[in-house]
Amino acid sequence: MFRRHAVHSRRGEQQITIRSERDGHAHVIQLIGELDMNTAPVFEDELKRVEATDAREIIVDLSALRSIGSDGLKAFIHANARSRRGGNRLILLRGPHQVHRTFEMTGLVSQMPFADWGDVRSLVHGHLSRADLVA
Repeated sequence: MFRRHAVHSRRGEQQITIRSERDGHAHVIQLIGELDMNTAPVFEDELKRVEATDAREIIVDLSALRSIGSDGLKAFIHANARSRRGGNRLILLRGPHQVHRTFEMTGLVSQMPFADWGDVRSLVHGHLSRADLVA
């Protein structure tokens, strides 16, 4: 399924792209750009849509995320709580140093289900269809 949403900064700049891909029992959501108060609601909507499916694993790839604000962190706190109640399906792939450092500085890194690609590579087959959400 292909879906596209757009949320731009006041200067019209694209702030985030969300790629949402299903491969067998795993669903990968890749965040590209900035996750902040303007873009977190779009991410949360997509994540909740995926949570409503039968995907056994929901993998959120942070590797292309440039920055994360407090609203982005809140989205992950809520997603992690929902995941714990619903079978622990959520997996977060580590992002770049500055993004991971934000999780560390807030004390969230030990509470979130972080993994590396090597840990989850067996869950996806590499033949993913793509749906892009541009926010």
